[in-house]
This record gives sequence, C-alpha cells and structure tokens, in this order.
Amino acid sequence: MRTHVRIVGMSCRKCVAGLEATLASLPGVLRVTVHFEHGDAEIEHDAALSRERLLETVEAAGYDAV
Repeated sequence: MRTHVRIVGMSCRKCVAGLEATLASLPGVLRVTVHFEHGDAEIEHDAALSRERLLETVEAAGYDAV
C-alpha cells in the first residue's frame, strides 16, 4: 500500500532525515521518501498500518500533516 502525506513545517534537510527515520521505524513501513521541496512524503507500508497512524506519527514529530 502507498500513502501520500502533505507535511507542513519542515524548515531544513535535517528535518527530512529525522522524519524519514521516524516513519521508517514504524512496524509495517517498507519504504519512506520525504520531499523537502514539495513538503510531502510517500510511504509504502503494509495494509494494517493506517493513514491515521502515519499522520499521528508525523504530528508527534512536530509537523502538521494532511
């Protein structure tokens, strides 16, 4: 399954690396690509991992997610 998440609040490339690591640590995440330039992320994951959980994880990391 693939989920696209819009991310607001990233201010540098270090933010990208930290957010990628945070999302990648979730059980069921297969691949994460965060795009600083576009302010979004593409997350490949098992179907058991909900979009809500992904959004909560982004928000817990200090960003707004849509």
